[in-house]
Amino acid sequence: MRWSKTGLCGMVAAALIMTGATTSSAAEAPGKPLIAPGGLLDPAYPDADVYIGIPESPDVPPGKACEIGARYVELVNAGKYAEVAALYADDATFLEPMRPNLHGRKQIDEFYTKRIGAMAPQVMAVSWFGNETECLVDLALQTKIDGADRWVLVSVDHFIVGADGKIKSMTAFARPQRGE
Repeated sequence: MRWSKTGLCGMVAAALIMTGATTSSAAEAPGKPLIAPGGLLDPAYPDADVYIGIPESPDVPPGKACEIGARYVELVNAGKYAEVAALYADDATFLEPMRPNLHGRKQIDEFYTKRIGAMAPQVMAVSWFGNETECLVDLALQTKIDGADRWVLVSVDHFIVGADGKIKSMTAFARPQRGE
């Protein structure tokens, strides 16, 4: 079974997980559910972190950085990719360990409006940790698996926010497939 590409982001991270990912049938996957941020992971899918049901999304902690992170998730889910890019400072960086880094609003805007916009992802924050200047958020992506809407834990995004309230840097760490 191949995963369908119906969503993403921290986004970018999900594209890595979804491209070519395979799963095993429930009959081949003995074991107990694993505990993860937001809920339990389905042992029927040992090659990816697929939730059993809809994961829980905790309250956003106090602090400017996580407020910006929450706005980021809201705008992505609303398909407002130019507004996502506007959260970044003019000289911001977007770092993703498996892709070329992006520098400046022009590259970041193009990335969100073209690449992420073409994916139209739906994401959910399943864990938050942060303060006024930095925020870490675990993101789950809604996608089709075996014909059903499922949520997959796909990335940890790290936002660094400047005194002006703009994202100075964002690093998206994609979750590897288990068994790699």
